[in-house]
Amino acid sequence: MSYRTKTGRFSAAGKHQIERTHIFAETFLTFAGESELCGQPYEISDWLAKNIWDPLFGTGSIDKRTHKFRRRFRRALIGVHRGFGKSQLAACLVLTIATMEPIPNGMYGIVADTKDNTAMVRNYIVTIIRANKSLAEQWTIYKDVIRNDLTGQEIHVYPYKEAALQGKHFHVLIGDEIHVWKDDSVWKAGTSGQAKIWNAITIGITTAGASRDGYLFKLYHKLKNDKHAFICWLGITDEDDPSNRKTWNKIIAAGRVTMEELEEQYESDKNEDGTPGKSFVRYYLNRTPMEDVEEPFMHRKDVERCKKNELAIDYSSWFAYALDGAVRGDTLALVAAQRQGDMWAFEEWCWEKPGPMGTYDLMQVAEVIQQLAAKPGKSFGGCDPARMQFLANWLDRECNIDLSEIPQTSSIMCPASELLGRNVETHKAAFSNTPVLAQHCMNAVAAESKAYGRRLASERNRHGQGTKRIDAAIAAAMAMYAYDNNEDESPSIYTIDL
Repeated sequence: MSYRTKTGRFSAAGKHQIERTHIFAETFLTFAGESELCGQPYEISDWLAKNIWDPLFGTGSIDKRTHKFRRRFRRALIGVHRGFGKSQLAACLVLTIATMEPIPNGMYGIVADTKDNTAMVRNYIVTIIRANKSLAEQWTIYKDVIRNDLTGQEIHVYPYKEAALQGKHFHVLIGDEIHVWKDDSVWKAGTSGQAKIWNAITIGITTAGASRDGYLFKLYHKLKNDKHAFICWLGITDEDDPSNRKTWNKIIAAGRVTMEELEEQYESDKNEDGTPGKSFVRYYLNRTPMEDVEEPFMHRKDVERCKKNELAIDYSSWFAYALDGAVRGDTLALVAAQRQGDMWAFEEWCWEKPGPMGTYDLMQVAEVIQQLAAKPGKSFGGCDPARMQFLANWLDRECNIDLSEIPQTSSIMCPASELLGRNVETHKAAFSNTPVLAQHCMNAVAAESKAYGRRLASERNRHGQGTKRIDAAIAAAMAMYAYDNNEDESPSIYTIDL
């Protein structure tokens, strides 16, 4: 344990609250998600009870005015490692409080970091409700809300947007994956409406953040000095040596990961000198990086090795190409990709210096695409219309070139990024003729989507002139994904086949 707020002994009333919530959770709730536990009765482990569940539910006293138990903590921050089951815990906390402490027309919310994760967390709650007849009779599942029609209580799951929470007064609000929050706007939007709500609580559940200048790190230190706030942070401290297996026992004590599983993750992420990689320390030992350095998506040594691989695209066979960038600022990159056995061949066309008007010559782009379309082998070409709407429209209107849609959503870009990264790591990518692509692979850092994994990102999410660009790497990943997910017999489809 890295840190936990001291709570002292529980009162008799607090012990009663703990007992009744334990009985409810382990009788009516089930595990959800994709693990082998899905559908089995929910279990509050000894570690979870001691360090999270019991302090939240049992710390407090009987209110003299209402003669009801009032919890001491109005705000909480729970920091746990990847794979702990954060969304499961969020769903169980909301359902337990909503069912055991019904408030007429009460509002209960969970804020997820992305639209995809919003749907995932909602599905957790829906799965738990449908698995129990009593809960299913109480809670009706509508398209946009889960509602108790008898009491008027509503459970909502929101994406990370301040506007979505304005005007809402939550009995319970849980922020899932706070480490991706940019500032305190969503937290304040939630807590500001709770002043008059009986026993209201806001809970943040998260993994360690990417840097110590982010919002999560500031919130952690702020809540440490808040007498109405509870913190449980499971992870190693700054004084701990992450390469010392004894420190890993702090994580193992929670019971959601084994030493063998940690060893496996350590091996996959360790540095060249054998020390634990930054991703392992952050995601599994749950410590925010001590130095302000972002995690590279691909290692320089692997990219340099791929630059020695010589392989040309066979344009008489099926191939795919993708376009990324902008008409000004970013590199405008067009990359073609083709799998040949267990190797990948690439060819690049990159525009890095804009013309006198500050934009790139779109006629040059059109000429390259027309040349690719004229190749004897069938091809698939695409871009993200949301990012390149102007260029896509111009090519369609002026050149009769119709690029297919490859949306840069996490559900596509995370597996696409991993496809590129895995082939670079195993030296199956041939970069001998693509110097810009190789450099952009070295520039790319890792951004996280909880539902889908890692994706390529620019450092500090900066774009434009004077920054380390990654557009060719993005285009290559999109082309590889398009190649693997579209049949060469039908290259004229307009969307990626998911």
